Amino acid sequence: MKKVDMRFNNESLKNLIGHNFNKYRCDKFEFTNSVTQIVGLYIGDEIYRLTNIQESVDYFGNTDDYAVFKMSSAIDEDIRSAFVDTEQIDNPINQEIKSIILINERQRIYKENICTYDVYLTRAIIFRFSENEICFQKDFTPFSEEIFIMKGYNLADSLMENTDFLEEWDDDLTPKCETEIVEIN
Repeated sequence: MKKVDMRFNNESLKNLIGHNFNKYRCDKFEFTNSVTQIVGLYIGDEIYRLTNIQESVDYFGNTDDYAVFKMSSAIDEDIRSAFVDTEQIDNPINQEIKSIILINERQRIYKENICTYDVYLTRAIIFRFSENEICFQKDFTPFSEEIFIMKGYNLADSLMENTDFLEEWDDDLTPKCETEIVEIN
């Protein structure tokens, strides 16, 4: 059985609790509330890159380009559009992070009732403030580099489950997808 773990690190995220989420920087929304490849998160005195960029990975038995959702430390110059001559905009938040919610998925493939692939990934990260939340969600399409951005309340309850993963597999393969909500305080 092949195991892959692409979840965000809970311990490093725990260090963000209590810090001010100053702003996020991204491309302007055009037709949907999504941006391609990158969002800059300005939290306290630090800057983070939230990316969803294609990498060559083992995708259930085939090496393919798959969009991998990651969060890493950055400098201001790292936060730039994936597109040439595209100006990004700053979106002020200016609120203290009270907790962080991760929406993680466990995707498994069975062949003849034997689990052959067991993949963990983070589908979304939600920053909870005193009065509202902001969510950054990886697109359900495995190869899409889109990151959807939503603001509101109780966002974990409004996120859809990944039914896309369950579709279009060979007849001898059985997919299973489970969602886990992890709250970091």
